[in-house]
Amino acid sequence: MRGLTLLATGSLCFLIGCGGGGGSSGNSNPDPNQNPQTSQTATGRFIDTAVEGLAYVSGDQAGTTDSDGTFTYEVGGNITFSVGAVEIGSVAGGDIITPVDLTGMGTNTTMPDTQNIVRFLLMLDRDGDSSNGISISNEVQTMAKNWPQIDFAGADFEADMAPIISDVATLDNRTPVLPSATEAQAHLEGTLACLLSGVFQGSFSGDDNGTFLLWIQHQRFDPLVFGDNTPRVGVTSALAFSTDENLVLGVTPQAGLAFDSDKQFISGVVSSGAEFIGDLDDYQTIANGSWNNGLTNESGTFNGERIAGSADAVYRLSGFFNLQGTPFSADGSGVVALDVMDGNSVAGVMVTLRGQETALTGTLEGATITVSGGNNGFTLSFDADGSDSSNDLLLGSTSGFVGTMTNASGTSDVIGTSCQPD
Repeated sequence: MRGLTLLATGSLCFLIGCGGGGGSSGNSNPDPNQNPQTSQTATGRFIDTAVEGLAYVSGDQAGTTDSDGTFTYEVGGNITFSVGAVEIGSVAGGDIITPVDLTGMGTNTTMPDTQNIVRFLLMLDRDGDSSNGISISNEVQTMAKNWPQIDFAGADFEADMAPIISDVATLDNRTPVLPSATEAQAHLEGTLACLLSGVFQGSFSGDDNGTFLLWIQHQRFDPLVFGDNTPRVGVTSALAFSTDENLVLGVTPQAGLAFDSDKQFISGVVSSGAEFIGDLDDYQTIANGSWNNGLTNESGTFNGERIAGSADAVYRLSGFFNLQGTPFSADGSGVVALDVMDGNSVAGVMVTLRGQETALTGTLEGATITVSGGNNGFTLSFDADGSDSSNDLLLGSTSGFVGTMTNASGTSDVIGTSCQPD
């Protein structure tokens, strides 16, 4: 895989840029004295930010999503979501369902029906502030039983929405706004990017063999890579270690999430080195992973798993570290993933490129995260909302962290980004 961007003499700034979700399954193991056909059920969440007040039906399971977007479904069966008489879609049940899942396999956030579902749900939010979730009022849920079905893919969508918007205005005593398709797409892509963000550890094989670390960022500010000060959403980058050649290589960052129902990502560019393509079917595991190097005519497969990334995290943090003053290496470079929980406890994992894992625990106090594990100690300045101007050179207005990690080998630079999973 020699054609990958070689970072053996690089610095952390080169790779990072210094220029300027799941529910829990619940087996209902039937009592042998009861009906042996009792269905197995599990819980999941509907996320377009979390949506409260969405009706659902899955076999014998029915109800309304709570403030976390939680629903119960029959394993192996479909689940249908609606607001009153307006069905917004049906899909196989799963831990996390988003609007892009409701419009069929191979669909993405550019599809009009996907965008219109998001526009509909955002308009229904009783306080008009999706940053704290979407909540559909009880009054609107009741009135919606009288609404006609909406053709979310139809050319008359906005006209069809007019009487519904009028009802919502009266019932919620507010002026509801139907967002534009562009606003809906940006909103959904931000949600999906956070759900998919984090670090993944894996291995590749084929014409070359080794380990790799994939980093997916909710947002990334990187004038050096992107040529401007505009953060990109859903950015992928990676480090790879060829055990065949004993060589550390890097994959240049790019906006690599497809935002489709397959949760596909791409990292690297085949014309200038190795390209990694895969799916994140359950937001946790890399599936259908393949790599191809156009420069060396090599190819193969790869697989990986998310490290850390609790569904209950208040903030999900992920980033890279590298030993100061040294090129990237299998033992001196790696990734860190941290979850900030309620109560400001912090837990996570660091992994070197060679694959050495170390569990980390600590706390968030004010704007400082302190975690340790093994002989490693991290001290990080955490900018939760991107408002700390002292970090603008590295993070711009994006949320993230910078700091150091110390161990017996010396001091490493650490930098990363964060988001708040719904």
